[in-house]
Amino acid sequence: MARLIDVITSWHAHVPETIERISSVAVTAISADPRSLEAQMEEVVFEVLNSTHKFAGAGIVSVHPTVLARSRSLLWWVTQRENSRVEPLPLDADLTELGTYQAGLEDIEWYRVPAATGRPHMTGPFVDYMCTDQFAFTFTVPLKISGEFYGVAGIDMTVRSLEEEIESLLEDVSPDAILLSNTDLVAISLDPQFATGSRLKSEQLEAYDLTLVPGTLLSIAAPR
Repeated sequence: MARLIDVITSWHAHVPETIERISSVAVTAISADPRSLEAQMEEVVFEVLNSTHKFAGAGIVSVHPTVLARSRSLLWWVTQRENSRVEPLPLDADLTELGTYQAGLEDIEWYRVPAATGRPHMTGPFVDYMCTDQFAFTFTVPLKISGEFYGVAGIDMTVRSLEEEIESLLEDVSPDAILLSNTDLVAISLDPQFATGSRLKSEQLEAYDLTLVPGTLLSIAAPR
C-alpha cells in the first residue's frame, strides 16, 4: 500500500505548482495588457506540456468581459498522442456539438466549482470529448484579480497515464481494488463490475476500507 500511495503522490506532485505557474502568467497578462494574453499563455503552456508526458492539456478558460474583449475565452492546448507534439486547440466558448459542453462553459464542473468555491478542484474521471477523447482528470483553480473571479487555469491528465503506473501495485492491494476520485467516483477498477466514471452508492462503499492518498482527492478502496 505504501508504494502505491507514493506512486500516486508522485504522479500528482507537480499539478499544484504547474497550475499556479499558468495562473500567475494569466493574471499578470490580464492585469497589464489583455492583448498579450494569448501569446503569453501559449508560451508557458507549451513549456509545461513539453516538460512531461503526464500532462495531456493545459490552459485557461474565461468568460470575463475584459478577456473576451481582447482574446478567445478558451485558451487551451493539447499534446497529440501520435507524436507527442504540442498543438494549439482552436476552440471557443460557443460549444454546441460536444456532448456535455452544450450547457456552456459556465455550467461545466471544472469551471463552475472553482467559480463558486474560490478553491482548486479536480473533475473526473470523465470522457474528455473536447480535448483528449479519453477518460481524464481536469484540475482547475480560480483566476482572481483583486478578489474578482476571471476564470480558471487548469491541466488535463489522462486516467491511462496513472493506470500504467499503478495497475500492478493496485493488484497487490487486492484483486478487486478500486481507485476512487472525490470519494465515490471510479477512476481505476480491477473489479469488472465497476467501470471507470461510474459512481459507487453509499451501501457499496460500506464494503470497502478507504485509504485517502495525502494531498489528493483520490482514495484506494480495498474490499473488506
